[in-house]
Amino acid sequence: MKAEILLTRQSTATVICKNCKRALPLESFYVNKTTQCPDKYCKECRKSLSRRQYLSGKKLPGINLSGRLPYPVITQIEDRGTRIQLILHALQVVHLSMERKKKKVRDEESLL
Repeated sequence: MKAEILLTRQSTATVICKNCKRALPLESFYVNKTTQCPDKYCKECRKSLSRRQYLSGKKLPGINLSGRLPYPVITQIEDRGTRIQLILHALQVVHLSMERKKKKVRDEESLL
C-alpha cells in the first residue's frame, strides 16, 4: 500500500502524510478511485502542492504552459491596418489548407 495506515484503539484509521508527517484520519486524504488507496499527501498539503505547481508554470509572462507564444486576438487589435493584415493572412492560411485537403482527396480518389 502506498500510504501507511495505522489503526488506533478506537478502530479509526489514520494515515501519515508524507509532507507534513502528521497522523490524520482517513477523511483528511483524497482516495484514488481505481485503487481505493488514500493519497500519500493530506488534502491540505495536496492543495498547497498543486497550487505551487500551477503557479510555477505561469512564471513566464506572455508564454502559455505549452511554451508557445499566444496568438493575437484579431478583434482586440486597435490598429485597423494591422487588423486587416491579420485577417487577410488568416484567410490565406485557411484557403491553402482547403486546397491541400482537396488535393489529398483527389489523390486518394485517383488511387481507387
